[in-house]
Amino acid sequence: MSTSAKLFIKAVLSGLVCLVLNEGLLTAQASHPLNSPVNQVFQFMESGTRTDWADGAKTNATAYLWIPERCRRLRGLLIMGSNVPEHMLVGHRAIRDVCAANDLGIVWSTPTFWYSKAKNENRTIVNFLEQLLEGLAKVSGYEEVATVPWLPMGESGHLLMVDALVEEAPERCMAGIWIKNAHLPPKNRVTPALVVFGTAQEWGQDKVDIRTRWNDLKPYENVLDQRKANPNWPLSFVLEGGSGHFDVSERLVTYFAHYIDLVAKARLGKDGSAALKPVSLERGFLADLLVPGRAQYAVTAFSKAPPETRSVPWFFDKASAAEAQSIAAINWKAETQIPAFTDASGKILPFDFNGISSLTPEMQADGITFQLHGVMLDEIPANFVGAGEPLAKAPGTPVLECLCGAVKPLGEGRFQIAMDRSYRQQAIYIAARQRGTATIRDAVQPIHIELKPNSEGKPQKITFSQIPDVKAGTRSIPLVAQSDVGLPVGFFVVAGPAVVQDGELVFTRIPPRTRFPVEVTVAAWQWGRSAEPRVKTAETVKRTFRIAK
Repeated sequence: MSTSAKLFIKAVLSGLVCLVLNEGLLTAQASHPLNSPVNQVFQFMESGTRTDWADGAKTNATAYLWIPERCRRLRGLLIMGSNVPEHMLVGHRAIRDVCAANDLGIVWSTPTFWYSKAKNENRTIVNFLEQLLEGLAKVSGYEEVATVPWLPMGESGHLLMVDALVEEAPERCMAGIWIKNAHLPPKNRVTPALVVFGTAQEWGQDKVDIRTRWNDLKPYENVLDQRKANPNWPLSFVLEGGSGHFDVSERLVTYFAHYIDLVAKARLGKDGSAALKPVSLERGFLADLLVPGRAQYAVTAFSKAPPETRSVPWFFDKASAAEAQSIAAINWKAETQIPAFTDASGKILPFDFNGISSLTPEMQADGITFQLHGVMLDEIPANFVGAGEPLAKAPGTPVLECLCGAVKPLGEGRFQIAMDRSYRQQAIYIAARQRGTATIRDAVQPIHIELKPNSEGKPQKITFSQIPDVKAGTRSIPLVAQSDVGLPVGFFVVAGPAVVQDGELVFTRIPPRTRFPVEVTVAAWQWGRSAEPRVKTAETVKRTFRIAK
């Protein structure tokens, strides 16, 4: 078995079980198959403000930093902001495993340093990121955080964040990953790029014929044109026909992890230098994707490919080229199916939020648990092009999974509010995923969940005493807080080497060069109750303490 194949298998398996090592503590944490964002560890955080935008705006950002627990010196950083799949990606075990293997840290900014209204202000965006990284370098003790290369990844609006970094600071970007919109950087044709496109885009799906829209392969034609015009650009392209704008499947996560591994090995020096190594096109592979109308060349070593075949996507290794071909090798003439959601009464929710559904869920007796039901539609919805026309339906019912936001899956369509560091900065989306058949395409349909704090009923207040400082090596401490109306209080870690488990704060291994004392910030929350007797949402209370060496 080849090394590349072993890496792919390792990445898949690593998504199943995570082993978190504490000072003498071994805890198994299953990576939830429905994408739970609970207990994502970020040991450090840094907040900052920027006021030098062209429109005079004042923006605030907080960057969270994860350093692999055994890392002695960082060689690079994944950079992500707060759109949809990033919330899952920054904590996914496959991504963290490959980062640990290559001494890469992860920086997740929520609220983000990228300013969506910035026009031609890439330098200010880069300056804001550098400001936050300098702060993280100081607080973490890993001074190289301020200087190591970046690998930015972004979806939707944050595609433009990736643009800003690779255009303005290409000398610092080992590569860029653009997720789901077939978006290419405006000018940069040197930095390695991985562009992933899901053809079944849900935004505005009510305005087009969804039965044919997913067959639009013009983005791939654009990639071929760009490769032909820029034959030395290491541009990799993945085309996933059954997916859309929001979701990242487990298969794609595995692909991202493998790409990160390849980029780190190709671009980063072993001595920790900030200088990037040039990409060797000759060592890469070419692969035409298996879509209608293409010659469909087999995976070929770049060095052996005739000139007339070199305008197809380029890949770092044979395994990633073959996997890109495999992902695109679907039945492009398959029939369309559409998952949907129903409300508590069984009525299908309308697709009235730019072509998708939106719901303020009805909570169960505990005030934080809600039920969603996924169904397959018999016909095209009323507000869509082709309304009333019959739809295909694969056997079974759709699987519901988290895409992002402060909720966790309980299984069988049940979800629970799970406050975390992203609340109010991160939208909440859940997806209904239905696999296809040989003649029916895969389908994924998101729903926007609107969490509205309870504003009616009896007010409540949380009492959360200050947590005393602890010594390094402490395994865990109890978390104690009370609501003055007697409802159970939940907790989450804002930042620090710790997770919340069964009402305790359990400490994770502290990276070896960490600067002491280490701050840990924990938040206590209580959502209240929307059913009688109603109780208002309590104000979240945060407490910060230190771990002393």
